[in-house]
Amino acid sequence: MSIDLTTLDGLFHDFLNLKKIRRTGWQLRGIRDCESIADHAFGVALLTMLLSDKITSHKLDRAHALELAMTHELGECRVGDIPYTALRYWTQKSEAEQAAVADMTAPLGESGKRYQELFAEFESNATVEARFVRAIDKLEMLITASEYEHTGFRALGDFWDNASTFAAFEEFPELAAYARTLKRRHDERK
Repeated sequence: MSIDLTTLDGLFHDFLNLKKIRRTGWQLRGIRDCESIADHAFGVALLTMLLSDKITSHKLDRAHALELAMTHELGECRVGDIPYTALRYWTQKSEAEQAAVADMTAPLGESGKRYQELFAEFESNATVEARFVRAIDKLEMLITASEYEHTGFRALGDFWDNASTFAAFEEFPELAAYARTLKRRHDERK
């Protein structure tokens, strides 16, 4: 069955917004030329691919984990990047993003439903792959924080002192060990 790709113009435009939207958490700390959501999503996908077979605590389905990594930020195409500090005021972030993903992927028909399911799986931490990608999402953030600190930014302590970030690693000892190493390096730079 052939599809007229022009019917997907809006979807393509939405997806490409991820290249334009900067990560708000970095901007709030004074990093103006920070990574975009697309930069971050690429880092999560790459780390997922590289590390999914290095985890000894679980047998992960790499292809499925990569699908989750590629879809985990789709809601931000329309909702934007909501920083951690705003979550206490906006408790419906997940629902808003899921609605955005449903609207954006509706033109894809049945395949769009698959992307909606993947996004919902990630949001709910329903599978080991979803929890792994959530941990990778946090790990990518810490690696990026470390890189920004190497270039001279020092107002990033709250990224390192967030207990929920490090809680995401508990199920994956190799990730937890690396995150502790990154934290130790951060502490030594202070």
